[in-house]
Amino acid sequence: MPSVTTLCGSSPRRQGVESTALRRSMAGATCVLALRGEVTALALAEAEALGFQTDVRHGRLALGHRTDDLGVAAGIYAVLDGGDIHAWTSNEAFVASVVERWEPPKGRVCVRVERLGGRMKDSSTQTIARSLGGHLSDMACVIDLDRPEHVLRVVLDATSHHVGWGWDVPRTTREGVGARRAGERPFFRPVSLDPYLARTAVNLANGSRGGVLLDAMTGTGGFLIEGALTGQETVGMDLDPTMVDGAKANLEWAMDGRAHRASVVLGDATALASSLPASARGRITGLVLDPPYGRNSHGSHGPWDLLARVLASTTEVASPEGADCCLILPIAPITTADDGVVHDSTKVEPLHGSWEDVVALFEASAWSLRPERWSVRVHGSLARLILHATCAPPS
Repeated sequence: MPSVTTLCGSSPRRQGVESTALRRSMAGATCVLALRGEVTALALAEAEALGFQTDVRHGRLALGHRTDDLGVAAGIYAVLDGGDIHAWTSNEAFVASVVERWEPPKGRVCVRVERLGGRMKDSSTQTIARSLGGHLSDMACVIDLDRPEHVLRVVLDATSHHVGWGWDVPRTTREGVGARRAGERPFFRPVSLDPYLARTAVNLANGSRGGVLLDAMTGTGGFLIEGALTGQETVGMDLDPTMVDGAKANLEWAMDGRAHRASVVLGDATALASSLPASARGRITGLVLDPPYGRNSHGSHGPWDLLARVLASTTEVASPEGADCCLILPIAPITTADDGVVHDSTKVEPLHGSWEDVVALFEASAWSLRPERWSVRVHGSLARLILHATCAPPS
């Protein structure tokens, strides 16, 4: 967790539970993102799928232009409006650069300074907070540490030796994630995804599109829940009646009586033209897949044959505008770049089959595998490979 010092001197697609109307809505305005976790390249890809336009990234900080849909991103630790990113030199130089550019809003304010990734040489969170707070006080701003209307947030990123700052935009995504972990649900299986990764996959697959998100092999409903919480029209499907009943129970538990646009159906993901509800056919814009290895509900299909059939079936019900897919595969742990990127030269060993099987899967389909690959470590003998593919609109 980052250390914090506090001193002073909605989109038409999103009609669900979590608010995406970031306060002081300024879609397209310049902002700084503080990216969550170790796989920052994946976090930024998720933000870009939600409409963020990146100008530059330094470690866990990115500068660009935002949309209100960023409020549902799992990989964003903070959204900071009206700020910038600076290479670190000294406390005094940083404070001077902020004061030269800032435009303090009206209302009660305070300053919060945080560290990400450890301590940077000659940096002091207290000195920065007190200096900026003093300047705000000199400008006759009302300082309120307990109930501020606006928070000037400073993030010191030791991984890149850069500092980001701006006016904090409140978000809701982090609230309740711990309570949604698989072990807390009424229906649980040990292979269930972490909700942060499930949310990332949902956003990477469906981004800011206005169609239907398909969780084709829903299992316990991890993707389904995140799609519902972000207000997306979501369909979860499974061939196993036990999984369908369990996913329904988990969905209703997670939503806790709140309205949503998600449903769970019993059906065959390899025959979507007949299994998918009629209202969703021809409207699929996002596909999320965490294949049920070890729980093959599709009879005699091998894992690669099953995936090939699902991908082919999805193209039959995809939107005329095309669709995106996020596929998560279990792999042996590998060495990645500092930001979680898996380089082309890195040997990837899926727990089932080979990397050549993955390439052949997409080459034989109507889906194009994007070059970006990311890996998230689970434990000493398991990691998850995250892949992104697109299906172009029919000509």
